[in-house]
Amino acid sequence: MKDLAALRARLRRAGLKPAATLPPPAPKTPALPADWPGQAVVTPIGTYFLAEYRYASDRPHGKGILSDLLGISLPQDLLDLEIGTTPADLIFMDTETTGLSGGAGTLAFLVGTGSYTEEGFLVRQYFLTDPSGEAAMLEACLAEMEAGKALVTFNGRAFDVPILQTRSALRLRRLDALTQPAHFDLLIHSRRLWRNRLESCSLHGLETDVLDFRRSTEDVPSGMIPYLYREYLQTNDPNLMAGVLYHNVQDILSLAVLAAEVAGRYRTSPDEIADPLDALAMALIYRRLGRVELAEQSFQCALDAALETADHVRALEGLASLYKSGGDPERSVELWEAWHAADPEDPHPCVELAKFHEWRTQDVQTAMRWAKSAAEASRRMPSASRRRKVARAVAHRIRRLKRKQKKRSRKKPARTSRT
Repeated sequence: MKDLAALRARLRRAGLKPAATLPPPAPKTPALPADWPGQAVVTPIGTYFLAEYRYASDRPHGKGILSDLLGISLPQDLLDLEIGTTPADLIFMDTETTGLSGGAGTLAFLVGTGSYTEEGFLVRQYFLTDPSGEAAMLEACLAEMEAGKALVTFNGRAFDVPILQTRSALRLRRLDALTQPAHFDLLIHSRRLWRNRLESCSLHGLETDVLDFRRSTEDVPSGMIPYLYREYLQTNDPNLMAGVLYHNVQDILSLAVLAAEVAGRYRTSPDEIADPLDALAMALIYRRLGRVELAEQSFQCALDAALETADHVRALEGLASLYKSGGDPERSVELWEAWHAADPEDPHPCVELAKFHEWRTQDVQTAMRWAKSAAEASRRMPSASRRRKVARAVAHRIRRLKRKQKKRSRKKPARTSRT
């Protein structure tokens, strides 16, 4: 205690005053971009800024228009949506944050939402000019999002939603934020549809290659946004936020048009799909969901068209697997043989044929021939670990087949000579 009293005396002699005696700091007047339509919303728990943009339904965005999704009956089973969900029930959402890796310390300083209204398409932006208004902003934007039946995001399941949930737990003491609406994450579906034909399934890549949309020079790269916000908090320079606000609006508009593109693909029948890679992607999706008839049709459409060898093999493998799991392996035999002809260095079709002839036709000699082909192919596998694993399994099969051959040879009746 004596030491503490002595320290206080030294500080007073140095001219320092207790914080309680100092006047409160002058409030900072937030600077906002001149053309941004945001207005301050003052609440008992803080202040945030809210802007609204209203777009006509027929507004173009790339090759599409904002109302494209309104003309599509949503495939609810494919999109994990509640029965009866319509495009008017969707809330499109995207955040801009202080970090790109997530975590409890990452703050969403800008939350953009989009929804269909009777007048067109409405975009809202909830923006923090100061982190002290976070609780108020969270309360407002969560109320809007939770009023819809489903969220539409791009990687929101892994990034945006967890950040908002964490911040809501910390600031609002809410542990149930965003747990009720269904979630239509466009990144997941975009990867299923286009990862085998596009170099990138980032939103920017999809805008370029799928939506045919190019952003203006106002845009800023996503990786710069956390830095720009930190600089804005220090300098209060509104020019630092102009590109960030534009970027967020374009993200929301792209989500609406991309959602229409995804839902439209799911609503296209297999025989109407022009590109065989699209047919193959849909076949794999249908197989994963147990839609056997649609999967079979889509695989067949892909095989009937010209595909590169690797994609042709994937289609052969997928359709053969579909027949086998459906209890009809006889239909798989021709596909396995075609798979082996297309890629003789892959041991897997040989293994499947060896299994089939060992157990279904009980033709041990043919099964042995295919097992030996599998052993030969396994030696050329590039992955050492997979090579060893396949080689052990094939060697075990060959030993069993040899035992069967010996057993059968002993059962053959001895020939008697005629006298």
